[in-house]
Amino acid sequence: MITSKIDNTEYSITQINNWRESRCPKVRHNLKMSSQIGADSVSILNEEKAQMSYDEIICDLKGKLAIGKIGMKLAVLFSFGKRRMAVTHIYATGIHTEVLGKIIDDLMLNPTEKNRRANLSVCPDHYVLNPHDDTLEVIETTGNCPVPTQFFITFNDETGLQTPRSEDYPYQSVGIAKLRDGTVIGGVRHQFKNTEDGIEGILTVEFPWLCPASITREHQKHLAAEWSGWIEWAIDHQ
Repeated sequence: MITSKIDNTEYSITQINNWRESRCPKVRHNLKMSSQIGADSVSILNEEKAQMSYDEIICDLKGKLAIGKIGMKLAVLFSFGKRRMAVTHIYATGIHTEVLGKIIDDLMLNPTEKNRRANLSVCPDHYVLNPHDDTLEVIETTGNCPVPTQFFITFNDETGLQTPRSEDYPYQSVGIAKLRDGTVIGGVRHQFKNTEDGIEGILTVEFPWLCPASITREHQKHLAAEWSGWIEWAIDHQ
C-alpha cells in the first residue's frame, strides 16, 4: 500500500493515477503523437515513449527545451539565491530503506534498458532519464510548467542545497541540478526512514524562487507520481 500527503491532504494511488492520465495529452502533443482516447492511456504512452530514441525525443522537444533553458536561467538570475520548495510526504508498506536505497541507486545510475523503461513509466512527464556515471540527465516537465526542461543531477553533491538533512532519515537521494552550461538551478533531497511495516519519505525539490508557486504545487503531485511508481517497482523487484 502506498499513499502520499501533500499539504496535509492525503492522496491515494487512484488519485495519483488519475493525475498521471491527466498529463498524457500534453506529453503526446509535445512528442507530436496522435491523440489517444480510451483506457490504458498511460500504459500506451509509456510504450510509445520507450520506442523512441534519444535523438527523436530531442528533435521533437528542441524548441521547447530552448525556451525552458532561457526561462530557467532568468529564474535563477532574478531569484538572487532564494529557493522555493516542492515537498511531498510518502508512505509505503512491504519494503524497507535498505532495499529501496539499493534499487533506487541502480535506477538512477545504471543505464540499462530495463531501468530506462522503468524510469519513463513512473511519470508521463518523464522524457529522458539518462545516467552518466554519477550524474543523471533529466528531461521532464516540472509541475505545470508550459515547456519541459533539460537538466543534470549530480548525486551526493549538496553544494548550495537549502533543505537540511534530517538524521531521523538514514537513506537519502540527494544532488544538485544544473543546466548543461553549469548553471545551478536547484536540487533534490529525498529522505527515507523505516516504519514498523514499511517506509516513510520526505521528497523535496528546490526551485529558483522566481518559479511560480503554481509550478511547485503541481510538482508535488509529480513527486507523488514518480516516487509511488519507483517504490512500487522496487517492491516488485526486491
